[in-house]
Amino acid sequence: MELILQSINYHDCPVEQREKVSFTSGQQREIISTLIEQKGIVEAAILQTCNRTEIYLYAQKTGSRRQPVNKLLGQFGDDIGKTWRKHSRQKRGIGVARHLFKVAAGLDSQMLGENQILSQVKAAYRTSIECRASKFVFHRLFHTAFRAGKAVRTQTDINCGAVSISLAAVELAKEKMNFWSSSAMVIGAGENAELAARYLVKGGIGSLVIANRSRSKAEALCKRLGKGRAISLKAIPQTLKDVDLVIASTGSTEPVVAHKNVKGVMQKRRKPLLMIDIAVPRDIDEKIGKCERVTLVNIDDLDKRIAANREKRSSEIPRAEKIVDDFTNKFEQWHKTLSVVPVVSQLTQKVTEIARAEAKRYTKDFGVENAKKLETFAESLAKKLLHGPVSFIKNADDDDLTTQQLRSLDLINKMFLLDDEGGK
Repeated sequence: MELILQSINYHDCPVEQREKVSFTSGQQREIISTLIEQKGIVEAAILQTCNRTEIYLYAQKTGSRRQPVNKLLGQFGDDIGKTWRKHSRQKRGIGVARHLFKVAAGLDSQMLGENQILSQVKAAYRTSIECRASKFVFHRLFHTAFRAGKAVRTQTDINCGAVSISLAAVELAKEKMNFWSSSAMVIGAGENAELAARYLVKGGIGSLVIANRSRSKAEALCKRLGKGRAISLKAIPQTLKDVDLVIASTGSTEPVVAHKNVKGVMQKRRKPLLMIDIAVPRDIDEKIGKCERVTLVNIDDLDKRIAANREKRSSEIPRAEKIVDDFTNKFEQWHKTLSVVPVVSQLTQKVTEIARAEAKRYTKDFGVENAKKLETFAESLAKKLLHGPVSFIKNADDDDLTTQQLRSLDLINKMFLLDDEGGK
């Protein structure tokens, strides 16, 4: 048996191709359930994010498994089948485990050290369990991935500081104000604006306003966030007097916040106003930065913070990879114990040694002349006691072990201390 990974990801597959291979939750379950019905495939899971679609298998070593997967995915559409055949790559063996551990640690993400991927790996495992496709090896594999991801994040600075423009804007704001008592306005409802709004809500912002040209889109975003009220762009001037923070990110070619509006508001209020413009072209008139009590930050200012954070994260890669290697080695050592011949051999040797040692202890009670008979009796009794468990795990070769037999091998290792590391 071996681990197999078939995948497409951002490394060598452009987004316009990756987006074709995207499956709904129901389709993922259908794929997983179909895969484990195939001969030789014991366990299966699918990890799907915006940057990757990965199919993990635990299967017999015979065959590449490419053709069955290609055929199965092709049933969901010609474009899916063609894209998968052209762009998918396959890994086998312990390299699959190492790859998953790196993914969980954020080392294989476009945004180095990102946290969201760990929850996505957990979701993939949960779906596999619901499909009864994680039976034994995947339980160990995925839980080790979770521990590896957590260890990298707690023992290194791989996820320190913002490396996305939206998060950088919110982190800057958090440095300058008390979120719980502050009010924020996000201008725009696109990807960056929504991310900024989500980070604000997660950070505990007191109140939130979403302004957008299409008020219905702003309302939809508020609904997704579970917080905030929606306004149109025309309502921005009258709303400025009530907010402490503005983050702007629209697709407008002209500024959506005029100098005269902010100047008029600031003449009537004493509280400072922080304005962060993460749009290109800029949404906030640059002259606003000269208004009293207004701090205006643009995308270039944030880029400097992001560059420093990226450099710091990159410097942590060697330490993070060392941690991943340690987890990979431990998993590999454990997986090697799930082989019939060495386990039977070690078990027999261990029990025979115990039997001989016990026979030797009682030699004086039976006389030297009976020592050999006592040893033979002890060995014979030990082998008879082992006959049942040994017969059970030997009732298949390594390429056809049932989940129950794998669990038995693991239990034998733990009970007889044949796998000191595996049980930890």
